[in-house]
Amino acid sequence: MDSGRGAVPSAADGARRRLLTVVVPGYQDEDPDFADGVKEQLQVLDTWWCDPALGIRAFTHEPAPDLQERRQVEAFLEETELREAPREDAIVLFISGHGEASGSGSHFLLLPSTDRKRLLATAYRTSDLIAAALDSHAQHVFVIVNTCYSRGADINLAQVTRDLNRQRSNSPTLAVLAATDFGTTVGVRELSALLTQVHKQLSTSAELTSEYLSFAEFMEQLRDAARATGYQAPFPLLGLDGASTPHLCLPNPGYRPTTHLVAPQRSQVAATEEDMRYWISRASGRPNRKDPGWYFSGRRPLTRALASFLTDGPPAGHSPSLIVTGTAGSGKSAVIARAVTLSDPGLRANPAYAGAIADSPADTLPPEGSIDVAVLARQRTAEQVVTALLEGIGHKAPRPDSLTDQLTAMRGHLTETLRRLAVIGRTATFVIDGLDEADDPYLLVSQVIAPLAQAGQAAPRLVIGVRSHHTDDAQSVPDSTEPAPDTALLDHIRRALTLATDFSRSQLPPVELRTDGPETVDDIQAYLQALLDDSPDRPFDPAATARQITERIPAVSFLDARIAANQLREHDSPADLLDDPQWWDSLGDGLVGMLRRDLRALNTPQLTPDTALGLLRAAAFAQGAGVPWGPIWPALAEAVLDRPLPDAEAAISALRSSRLIGYLAQDTEDGRTVHRLAHERLAEVLRTEPHRLHTAPKEPQS
Repeated sequence: MDSGRGAVPSAADGARRRLLTVVVPGYQDEDPDFADGVKEQLQVLDTWWCDPALGIRAFTHEPAPDLQERRQVEAFLEETELREAPREDAIVLFISGHGEASGSGSHFLLLPSTDRKRLLATAYRTSDLIAAALDSHAQHVFVIVNTCYSRGADINLAQVTRDLNRQRSNSPTLAVLAATDFGTTVGVRELSALLTQVHKQLSTSAELTSEYLSFAEFMEQLRDAARATGYQAPFPLLGLDGASTPHLCLPNPGYRPTTHLVAPQRSQVAATEEDMRYWISRASGRPNRKDPGWYFSGRRPLTRALASFLTDGPPAGHSPSLIVTGTAGSGKSAVIARAVTLSDPGLRANPAYAGAIADSPADTLPPEGSIDVAVLARQRTAEQVVTALLEGIGHKAPRPDSLTDQLTAMRGHLTETLRRLAVIGRTATFVIDGLDEADDPYLLVSQVIAPLAQAGQAAPRLVIGVRSHHTDDAQSVPDSTEPAPDTALLDHIRRALTLATDFSRSQLPPVELRTDGPETVDDIQAYLQALLDDSPDRPFDPAATARQITERIPAVSFLDARIAANQLREHDSPADLLDDPQWWDSLGDGLVGMLRRDLRALNTPQLTPDTALGLLRAAAFAQGAGVPWGPIWPALAEAVLDRPLPDAEAAISALRSSRLIGYLAQDTEDGRTVHRLAHERLAEVLRTEPHRLHTAPKEPQS
């Protein structure tokens, strides 16, 4: 989901990242620990801002020489030309030493030669140092004041900001931080501990995905670090007005560059790059190089029907909408994701995928560019879905007037945009998957999907993914005269997408594809065999083993097949596992049995089966796109477990490096990596049947 962050300007040629440190380490009769603490501060600053791993985001450290007198501070400002720093520079100014407030409340940096009776002449007014950076031309400035009573600099800073020109005084990327409160002496190692903790959080549990932090994100991390260390969080004196703007002076050490498999407007529903790379590598290793592999050639009747709809539109007698539906785990989202991914022009032009795409059955390939926007409705409101559709076609959601509610205004703007496209002969194609998992599925259908489908010439072509029971399966239908909830939702969607004709009383229903037909078990077996084919030095026949596994798992799903294959492929001795009656018994319990087995296999002190189950259940209960690591995931897990987690960070790290990571998927929400269960069926098991995951293992059958 969009975080609302502004764009970060690219570094221009010649732009500098500068860390200027005005530090006074030596005072007369000073405790040696003070000088050691100051050295530690500088080391912490270098570790973060000057780390070579930051690449072009790394800063160059420009320390002031041994400062004894006021004139030496002024000379440093002149030599570094701080006051004339150009717009392209990013400036971090660090001020550290002893401070003192004058009788009027002005804050001064004390120097070894300072006469406390003559602060104006022999000390340096802290606000004047800050002003040298703030009144430069540099667009991004961050000042840290780590002295006694440093919050007192705010008294003069208010005047300084008023004296800046209007553009500078309103700049969202000027920030000042005070380490100590009024009347509080500096703890020489406290800020070092806080910044070290923040750096650790950003490198691990924070999982912020942006290249640079906003000042608000930095302050949030400082507050978390304060709770972890027991120290007082520093005080922001300037910068909160631009809190959500990415700041070039706050490089995120946890940032990891990512390549986009498809364009952003299709990425919510598309396959992941990891999945695509896996199937590409599988295809390249096949004896027949013209066989592109299961991902590109499997489930051909379904992929052919979907490609035909995207190529030629609906068959005669149908509305221009298509529903892809089936029971949980029947692969409906994978079928949709394949079409979304292979329709992306960027992916089609990528040489890494060209061979497999060229060798794929031509009648299963959607036309390049045939899907404009693909949205995953999971946990999203109707407003969020419409916002994603608008942004996907290059428009922003309008601000409603006082007489119109937000959703109505947004829907009207979207319809008008589609009408303008229709005038020039273009019909947009929208994919909305996971509709049954939306925040309010019925509202989304009645207030968004139905009006779009009924919009006449402006109507987009729609592909809707929704879970439903197979009504022909007696075991799937509840013992009641009422339809299953997801079947009722499917009927609601059918009515919304059905069009009346102008020339007769007949109606045009949507096209419907079911992914849980009689051929599905064969498809799952083929998928499982493709996974087992990849096992190195396999002591088994992939085809025969795939058949045995699919026959053993009741109501087998693609999710079941993937987990079973992973257990077999990653086992130290696959042959022993195949001879283990308890493993086959766990398969007989389906998803619950396989998860229970993986939980019991945990044997590390950092991650017990009970703790792992609590973490997984916390992710299952999470709202939105998923749960962020820290501190929210540990708090949710503690609530689920009804006990504290003594080392939650170690437990989550162990979970992420264990086989259980295969039960989780990752997404991005509000600029953070979030974690959710890989499938809603799995989340339902964890929410409603945790007792089944605690039961004792069955005895081997004789």
